[in-house]
Amino acid sequence: MPKDLVTAEDVMQAIMHRITTGVYVPGDRLPSVRQLAQEIGSNRNTVNKAYQMLLELGVIASNPSGRRGFSVKNVPQFGQQSKGELLDYFYHKSVNLVWQGMAAGITSVEMLDQLKAAFSRVYGQSEVRLIFFECNEHDVIEMGQGLIDVLEMPVECQLLCEFNSNLTKIVNNYDLIITTFHHLAEITEALEDHGESSGKVVGIETLPTSETMLKVARLPNPHIGLVCSIETSVHMLKHIFYGYHPEWEIEATTCDHPETITEIANKCDHLIVTHTCAAEVTELTGRSPDVVVNFHIVDQSISFLKQRIRQIQLDKMKHLQALSA
Repeated sequence: MPKDLVTAEDVMQAIMHRITTGVYVPGDRLPSVRQLAQEIGSNRNTVNKAYQMLLELGVIASNPSGRRGFSVKNVPQFGQQSKGELLDYFYHKSVNLVWQGMAAGITSVEMLDQLKAAFSRVYGQSEVRLIFFECNEHDVIEMGQGLIDVLEMPVECQLLCEFNSNLTKIVNNYDLIITTFHHLAEITEALEDHGESSGKVVGIETLPTSETMLKVARLPNPHIGLVCSIETSVHMLKHIFYGYHPEWEIEATTCDHPETITEIANKCDHLIVTHTCAAEVTELTGRSPDVVVNFHIVDQSISFLKQRIRQIQLDKMKHLQALSA
């Protein structure tokens, strides 16, 4: 892009992307006007104007006397305030902006349209679109909401059966496809069979909750019956339980084998089932499970997922910079 077509707002947006994605952190000295102009293909006057705009917004600060240039501003009160206090702070800033618009003769509809456009431009540039798949409605809701809460961003949540019928659309519309380790191979294979890259797929590890393991640990007798919805859960849980109780005798099956379930339920001391098939097993055997296994997402998986999201944001920022060059 020719230098005269790169606006100060374009430069300001590029700098803001670097700040919000952690390329520049509070206290970092920003590139000189000359250096940044060469880097993004702009002229120095435009870069200087962008710096002045950020200075007025309070995002950056002039370097101490004797040092030319700017640094990312440290805003101590932001680090000390709760999210609710920050939201209140920005609410009052927004009210002042709306008053200014009213005084300038801008209608409420016009102001709202402008604010929506601004939000779309700022947040939309680095938005990471996520979709989560699980095989049952309970986990879609529970784990999906857990992801939304911990990531603090929207996550589309769907049943695994929807994946194959919308595979190409999903690949095109989402930056990351999330599923549990139980279904990672299934989704990866489906993508490869359709000639699609599996690079967008992220698996998250799930383990029994602490409450579940406490109930399991309290079981006094060694003959255990285990019923799960899928074979991978059978192998995982047997491995975990044997790690704590190597003396146990565990007979396990999946809910696809009703006769085996009935046989195991009739002779085991304790019956453990995953939450996805608890009602089905109870109806089939007339026996309530001693433990219903619920799962949670492992913290390390969340950390890895956040790293992937951050990398995608950085890549999008670099792409925007390349378009401006």
